Amino acid sequence: MFPYPPPYFFPPGHPGAHPGQATDQQSSPKDTPTTPQSPSQDVQSSSSQPQTVVSPGQGYYPYAVAGHGFLSEPPHCYAPFTAEFRANNVPPPKFDLTLGYKRKVALDAAASSPHSDVGSTQSLVAGHQGTPGSNYETYIPKPPSSEIQAQRSGKLNALTNTPTGLPTLAMAMDPQNFPFVEGARQMNVRNYGVVKLRNIPFATKRSEVIAFLGRNSKILNDSDEPVHIIMERVTSKTMDAYVEFTTLEDAMKAVERHHLNSQTGRLSRLGDRPVEVELSSQASLMKDLFPLATGMRWDGATPEFKPFNHNEPWENFKGFISEEEMTMLVKHVEVPHRSPFSKQCPQRPFECLISTLKKFPWYVTDRITISQRRAVFEATCDLLRLLSGSIYRNSDPINLNTQLYKRVIASAMSCPGFSPMMKDGIAYIVNMSGLEQRSFGQPRFAECWRHQYALAPKPGIPLDVLEWYIAIIREQSHRDVMGRPLSKRTVVQEKGEATDMYWGYFWAEVGYSMGPQFDTMTLAQAAYAELTAVERILGRVFSG
Repeated sequence: MFPYPPPYFFPPGHPGAHPGQATDQQSSPKDTPTTPQSPSQDVQSSSSQPQTVVSPGQGYYPYAVAGHGFLSEPPHCYAPFTAEFRANNVPPPKFDLTLGYKRKVALDAAASSPHSDVGSTQSLVAGHQGTPGSNYETYIPKPPSSEIQAQRSGKLNALTNTPTGLPTLAMAMDPQNFPFVEGARQMNVRNYGVVKLRNIPFATKRSEVIAFLGRNSKILNDSDEPVHIIMERVTSKTMDAYVEFTTLEDAMKAVERHHLNSQTGRLSRLGDRPVEVELSSQASLMKDLFPLATGMRWDGATPEFKPFNHNEPWENFKGFISEEEMTMLVKHVEVPHRSPFSKQCPQRPFECLISTLKKFPWYVTDRITISQRRAVFEATCDLLRLLSGSIYRNSDPINLNTQLYKRVIASAMSCPGFSPMMKDGIAYIVNMSGLEQRSFGQPRFAECWRHQYALAPKPGIPLDVLEWYIAIIREQSHRDVMGRPLSKRTVVQEKGEATDMYWGYFWAEVGYSMGPQFDTMTLAQAAYAELTAVERILGRVFSG
């Protein structure tokens, strides 16, 4: 057996030494390696077994085991000494365990938003500093620089024009600055003058109704969809037609003109059929548009609900529409040969959808459930796809044309009951540009508003103010989650990996529970949960 341990290094001058191995007398300082060694390598060179460092002239490897005359195998993290290196007894610096945590939080915050153009996010992350031994991070506020202020809107500069760069909670929650509203309540309700046309042909077109009343009649603008041809959603049978005028006086003048023509023997006709023209009301229009709405009465365009009747539950209010109605509305287009009435006028289901979206009382949020709104939204998406396919195939260029397609799109995108995420889905179906979406009040990154079922951007609010608030919510919700115990934090983070984190952990603050109880939740309840969640998060960021 060999008398030396592997890898069999021999002392200088030994017969088994390599011919090129240097001896004590042959070595010189100029032959020694000159690569400096870091202090960390000095720490790693220590061992439980006593060792001595051989001078640079004693051999190629600088380490030798004490008590032996040969060189041992160098350590794995070997780095040669230099002649100038001197060991010291100063202990290494203590590890700052918060450094890795702070870096992770900053990276998580940056990764939570896939959009790097939210300018306020960088300033928020830059102001975070961790406190050693604590789970929470502290925010060191500072006013924005002049370069950042030059890129912001005047409202955001006024909001952040404080010594700390952050507003107080009262300023942040002020209605003039707060950028979120309950979207469905933004619907404008006005009691326009209404004229009713009875006994119209079932194939009557919208253009024929407008021509019948005359272009000089002061009906509402085309963008307001003043013509409502009533169709039974289940049977697709055409009923009467309603036309909205600017004022009640204008509606009365139109009716009086037709009555004078009748007295002189000139009957009012649509096609070859005489029709009756009479003054009507918003209550009659709403009652015919939503015939299944029981347990209530219409006061103009405003519903008034009756007390709950325990003895006759079928008379109680269950909704303005039913999911079956919206399903049948789509079926009339999918299988027109089974709908004899809509076969003669294929545009009627789409016009019925437009009237439903325009006149639906979305502002009564305490009576509209999540599932009812979803039924209207899904029917809208299905009808848009079917109409797009018909236009592409050029199946009926007279009735199913681009003009009707644009009318349906405008009604859907301006519907106050749809959330920003729903409108983004509609924009995706019709391939709408981002600039055109802005004209309908859509925020940037609307596809990231996945957990906002009732909140919507405030009309007219600058985009940078809106995104600044979202960045504040995102950063604070991240800090809140990181402050939880590890077991609870891990569960929340795993759920966060399966969703969009543009709003951070806002969804965890709201605490929606999926299932039947979520479907039966009203829009008012969703708005209360989301607005209170925003207020709680902002209250933890801003001082009073």
